[in-house]
Amino acid sequence: MSDYGIGIDIGGTKILFNLINEEGRVYKKGFVKVGDTTEGERIIEDIIKIINSIKEGFNIKSIGIGCAGFIDYEKGIVIKSPNINFLVNYPLKKIVEENIKIETFIDNDVKMGAIGELFFGEGANSPLFIFLTLGTGIGSAIVYKSKLIRGMNNLAGEIGHITLDKEGIFCGCGKRGCFEKISSGGSIKDYVIQGIKMGRKTKILDKVQNDIKKIDTVIIMDLAFENDELCVEAVLNSLQYVGLVVSYLINIFNPDKIIIGGGLTKGLGYFFNKIIDFAMLYSLKIPFENVKIVKAGLGIEATSIGAGIYGIKKIKGEEL
Repeated sequence: MSDYGIGIDIGGTKILFNLINEEGRVYKKGFVKVGDTTEGERIIEDIIKIINSIKEGFNIKSIGIGCAGFIDYEKGIVIKSPNINFLVNYPLKKIVEENIKIETFIDNDVKMGAIGELFFGEGANSPLFIFLTLGTGIGSAIVYKSKLIRGMNNLAGEIGHITLDKEGIFCGCGKRGCFEKISSGGSIKDYVIQGIKMGRKTKILDKVQNDIKKIDTVIIMDLAFENDELCVEAVLNSLQYVGLVVSYLINIFNPDKIIIGGGLTKGLGYFFNKIIDFAMLYSLKIPFENVKIVKAGLGIEATSIGAGIYGIKKIKGEEL
């Protein structure tokens, strides 16, 4: 009889969830919006409701949760989440287990996504790959011989918080000019809004009825595909830094694959190849020629699927 697990991905703007078995078959899935990230009690209530609604009819062995931020995975505590305000030294594992009575495992969302890709996506059979996510935030995880490289504090791979502009704007982590503040979905939106305020011509105001609060990356990408100058510029400004950081990863780790996922990646279309073009400019020739830069095989579900399989594996005593 197959073991079943629930996987949950808590991001800065939405919570994705699924119910899977050990072979990776997804039986149920869905999402809810996060909303105001200061409303901790309401968000936790939403997570509990999600779990209760999808576990009916299945013998659930475990719950895995991937959460954006800095995680003490051994204690099940979210130390800090730059994009989810209420998660500061938050005992997420304990709270879920008290409400649901199912053993729960917590880890960083990108590490969970890497596990998903390792078992069921582009990371299968790869001796050394790096999973990079582009969305509300930016992060990465390193997998060598089917094991996560965690570092001393489970913070290996926090690529979103390397400084690319020491005079840049402040990041949620407390530093200036982080990669995350230059190339995330929010930074693309900010670039376009700043351009509008400077008087740049763009079709986007017609799309949002002159209400800049309605501007989002989906609309920006749609107009970038239509060659709107400001939108194309915003996207390329972001992707040139993605390519630069990908070159750092290539030169430092010499990986077999770099797998890129996250909500922003999903909408890039042919602009995805610009990441490869920019990476080629900055990488050493030999490691670049021997790495494959690909989109995540599981798309935006990598983290929720990875969290589900992580819980199932952990309940059996396996370390990842």
